[in-house]
Amino acid sequence: MDTKDKMQVQLQAALVKAQSEMGAVFKDSTNPHYRSKYASLPAVLHVVIPALNRNGIAFSQSPDYDPDTSCVVLTTSIAHSGGGVYETITRAPIGRKVDIQSFGSAVTYLRRYAAQSLLGISVEDDDGNAAARRKPPVDAPPWSTRIARQLQSSGLTAADFNTWAAGAGKPLLGDMTDAQKANVYAWLDQNKGGAVIRAAIGGEQ
Repeated sequence: MDTKDKMQVQLQAALVKAQSEMGAVFKDSTNPHYRSKYASLPAVLHVVIPALNRNGIAFSQSPDYDPDTSCVVLTTSIAHSGGGVYETITRAPIGRKVDIQSFGSAVTYLRRYAAQSLLGISVEDDDGNAAARRKPPVDAPPWSTRIARQLQSSGLTAADFNTWAAGAGKPLLGDMTDAQKANVYAWLDQNKGGAVIRAAIGGEQ
């Protein structure tokens, strides 16, 4: 086996391990035209990037435009620290009249679906049953610890959360199921919860 083949084998082995650490991506956005939910690009990247990076894999996506075919062209790459690289190219037509909004929308669309396809990511509804299946990696801290860290990064404490929860008619942290804690963690991790809690308890937004 030559050096190039060895590098590709290392990449494949690292990718297998990374995929085993990736959970499902949950639908966090709504298309108002079709009244349907979908997983946004940040939601997809939030699942795949940490698992890839922990296993020595860099993930990158480079957009371009082909005037001959009026297509946005996206190159998606995964590169292992050992030297192995894999690339795939995805295209989407956007017509002859190109503006920054249509280009940006096409790029975002392609980035989502290229990442999901390349890495074999599944997408699920973020309902109570799905949340119950969302478990941290084996070596991840308990949900309560992860929530506490998220609160701390927003300048808050568990007591601040419980003060907000009591006023909002929500369960306190100590009374939550794992599914509820998973949803709280996701809410805080998306940088939405901290501002809501600070506003409710009288802090700065």
